[in-house]
Amino acid sequence: MTEPIPPELGPDETLDSIGTAGVEVLQRKTGYRFTLDAVLLAHFAATEGAGASGRMLELGAGSGVVSFLLVKQFGLGSVDALELQPAVHARLSRAVALNACESQVKPLLGDLRRIRELVPGGQYTHVVSNPPFRLADAGVRSPDDERATSKSEVACDAPSVVAAARYALVPGGGVSLVYPAARVAEVLGLLTQAKLHPTVLRFVHARVEAPATRFLVHALRDRDRGLAVRPPLVVHGEAPGGYSAEVAALMEPPRAESARSVLPSTS
Repeated sequence: MTEPIPPELGPDETLDSIGTAGVEVLQRKTGYRFTLDAVLLAHFAATEGAGASGRMLELGAGSGVVSFLLVKQFGLGSVDALELQPAVHARLSRAVALNACESQVKPLLGDLRRIRELVPGGQYTHVVSNPPFRLADAGVRSPDDERATSKSEVACDAPSVVAAARYALVPGGGVSLVYPAARVAEVLGLLTQAKLHPTVLRFVHARVEAPATRFLVHALRDRDRGLAVRPPLVVHGEAPGGYSAEVAALMEPPRAESARSVLPSTS
């Protein structure tokens, strides 16, 4: 069997692996780098949206981790991966071939705030997003534009993400999101106002005794079926890599030097 040809890396690029299905992504050494949030979101979307079939849309795809995991590790259908930043989109496009996902992941370049100019409305059965989560005026903005755009709401905010999801979804379609736990009331309110009715909520904790740092939510367009709150998802434990058994099962045991690049900030 012919070994795949490794990609040519730029001087500020790394090739990083994640998950149990050999997903590889291209990232800048000094730019925004994916966190464990992407893995948890992909698993949550695959689990809670398991009944859906048809094309999916990722809003703010970044390096493509969520899209690649959805099709390669969780065996879901095709994904349109929308990314705003041209340089990030270019790396995503290169990674499509690297992961042999040409027929499953379609990179799209564009601004989700102008979603109506990019895709027809009401055609996706599932929308996923790990959007910028820090309020634009919160804390010190990163001097790196790519990192600032990926982490802070300088180019889009939660209302924009919710509106784009509402527009893209078929009636009864689902949206899966991950956000900081402190924003749960805000995001659930935005979803409900848009008639994207929350059906599943799960909080993420660094350790059993620690407060929640993130939450995962799944909502349905125009279908109010009540809200189920799942048991807490605990990240760290005694399994390989220092993870809990549930999280360790989602990825190969990481090397010490790569573990730091995927762990979320939980403190």
